[in-house]
Amino acid sequence: MTKVEAKGGDPLGSRLGALAVLLYEGERPPARVNEATGGAAQRAVRLGDFRGKAGQQALLYGSGRTPRVMLVGLGPRKGAGAETVRRAVGEAVRLARRLELKSLGVLPPEKPARGLSAADAAGVVAEAAALAAYGWSLKTEEGGKKGGRRPAKGPELKVQVFAEGAAAKAAVRRAAAVAEGTNLARELGNLPGNLGTPTALAQAAQKEGRRAGFKVKVLLPADMKRLGMGGLLGVAKGSAEPPRFVHMEYSPRGAKGPPVVLVGKGLTFDSGGISIKPSDKMWDMKFDKCGGCAVIGALSAVARAKLPLRVVGLVPSTENMPGGRATKPGDVLTALNGKTIEVQNTDAEGRLILADALAYAERLKPAAIVDFATLTGAVMVALGDQRAGVMGTDEGLCEALRKAGEASGERVWPLPLDEGYGDYVKSAVADVKNLGKGRLAGSISGGWFLRHFVPEGVPWAHVDIAGVAWNSSDPGKGYLGQGATGFGVRLAFEFLRARAEA
Repeated sequence: MTKVEAKGGDPLGSRLGALAVLLYEGERPPARVNEATGGAAQRAVRLGDFRGKAGQQALLYGSGRTPRVMLVGLGPRKGAGAETVRRAVGEAVRLARRLELKSLGVLPPEKPARGLSAADAAGVVAEAAALAAYGWSLKTEEGGKKGGRRPAKGPELKVQVFAEGAAAKAAVRRAAAVAEGTNLARELGNLPGNLGTPTALAQAAQKEGRRAGFKVKVLLPADMKRLGMGGLLGVAKGSAEPPRFVHMEYSPRGAKGPPVVLVGKGLTFDSGGISIKPSDKMWDMKFDKCGGCAVIGALSAVARAKLPLRVVGLVPSTENMPGGRATKPGDVLTALNGKTIEVQNTDAEGRLILADALAYAERLKPAAIVDFATLTGAVMVALGDQRAGVMGTDEGLCEALRKAGEASGERVWPLPLDEGYGDYVKSAVADVKNLGKGRLAGSISGGWFLRHFVPEGVPWAHVDIAGVAWNSSDPGKGYLGQGATGFGVRLAFEFLRARAEA
């Protein structure tokens, strides 16, 4: 649990466990910091023990209300951006955690990084601190009146960002809302298959809707059957866990115009179905719901920040299991929009459940649709774990997402949807098949499949997050640790914020 707030005044006049001072390479510590450490800050620089290189730290001690000062390197000022600051703050928070501190102050760089105002920099610091402080575990510790065991909780960390002015305080509040939504997505994404079921995901959305201020409706299997959601029901057939379809809506007073619809793949565990996956690393398939978790987190962030924009979130959710009733390779399903689908591989199931969600969006008369899904391993071959792939029917929408990615730190890269790729998913027995042309353009084939279910004339973009939805290593990107990253929340929020302000 992390509380982040903006604070003015003397950074060394507060009672804090430590103050983190962010410095560019070759930059001298502020005089006040040097004085508080008895000259140790300047000596560390003069002796070369601290040069301000990216990731470099020096822990100093002094007198006064804040007994520790962390010098944290940003690297060269030339080329430094928001991500530079985020990573440095992540280093500071991790050190505070190792020292088991209860409070940390952060002094942003005196000259903000490229493209950032002083207020923006304060927001970036706050966001990174809240993200870096997040931790998740199901380990237990001794506790309780009877000496039993209970879930272990990380120590609370209070973070104060030292920045002056109303704009900085507003930026920090907004950043806290975004970080809370992102951490919610991480929390849900990390849940193992036995705990993070479709029912549990729907209940979590309902609970967050009550807390943050958005409406939630959950469709049950009977509702899906009545509507004709053959894709979602077809994937769910092999599992004992019933599917859920989560419809969330944030509609603030005074907001006009049609909503932007966010769609997220909520596959809570993916065994591959009859086309079963290899057992190695199958445990990671609890992360196949991360697109849906990101959409829940995005609705939370939008509502908490009170963006003046109508936003709808749709999350089709199920398991994909090889039960006796499971859909078989060669089966033909009928989606909500009436199109038939030849299932050539049951492990290409995410596009089947998204098909119904995209078709469902038509009844909402949306201004635009953006879907987030851990859809293909092929996108990892193309872009690794640094960017998500984005493609769609509207170049302006894809470009807006690219810009939002650069600003938020959740970067995307455009992939084409040329007409010729559409031939890859043509079926001899149905309107479309759920596999492409072997190993060729797997991500684009998945996008082209989805395109068949997008309402006609509606701008749509598909974000394939398979390479960025979770970190297998720790510390990950400096402020995102091991496990689910919540990728999509910050990207969606920045996209929606820019759209609301346009």
